Amino acid sequence: MSKPRYDWWSYVKGMIRRYPELRRRYGALREGRLTADYSGMPRGGGDGRAVEGLAIRELPSTSQREYKAVRRAVETTEHYRNGQERLKVIELVLWKKTHNLQGAALQIPCHVDTAKVWHGDFIRLVASYYGLMDE
Repeated sequence: MSKPRYDWWSYVKGMIRRYPELRRRYGALREGRLTADYSGMPRGGGDGRAVEGLAIRELPSTSQREYKAVRRAVETTEHYRNGQERLKVIELVLWKKTHNLQGAALQIPCHVDTAKVWHGDFIRLVASYYGLMDE
C-alpha cells in the first residue's frame, strides 16, 4: 500500500527551506533597543519610539506562521531519542542543500530508508503545526 500524496507537500518543503532566512530576519527584528533612555542626552536622528518601531517591522503574518511551525517542529524533533541525527538530515538536505537523502544518510550515518522516514516525518510534523494535517 502506498502512502497518500499531499498537495501541500512541496509548499511545506519550501517553508522548511525558508526557515534559516526567516530565523535570521526574525532575530534581527528582536535586536532593537527596548529600554527607555533616561539620561536626557540627545541621541540624534531617531524618533525615540523603539517598541513601536519593532512592532512596525514585524514579519508578515504568513511568514510568522511558517516560522513558528518549523520552529515548533525543530523543538519537538530535538526531544526525540535520535533528534540530532534527524535534524542533521534536514539541515543537509533542506537548509544547506549540500546533500540529497542518500548523501545525508551516508553523512549521519544511517540507512537511506531511515533518512527518508525522518525526512517525511519532519515535513508532516511541520504541516501539522501549520494546520495542514487533518487531526
